Amino acid sequence: MRKRWRTIKKSLRQISSIIKTIFGMPDYDRYLQHWYQTHAKPGYFPMTEREYYIYALRERYEKGGVTRCC
Repeated sequence: MRKRWRTIKKSLRQISSIIKTIFGMPDYDRYLQHWYQTHAKPGYFPMTEREYYIYALRERYEKGGVTRCC
């Protein structure tokens, strides 16, 4: 039963990630996964969830460039 529950939770996280990507929403779980794989060093820590969302919103709306495909 626990294995099945873990599988369901993993599937829901993946679906959530896909939906966030489609709508252009920041995905903190994906950020953490990337950060730990490529940037992790002793003494350095990833942004908190709040810091990440603020950063993502600023990047999206205050950059000043075109943020659409066409």
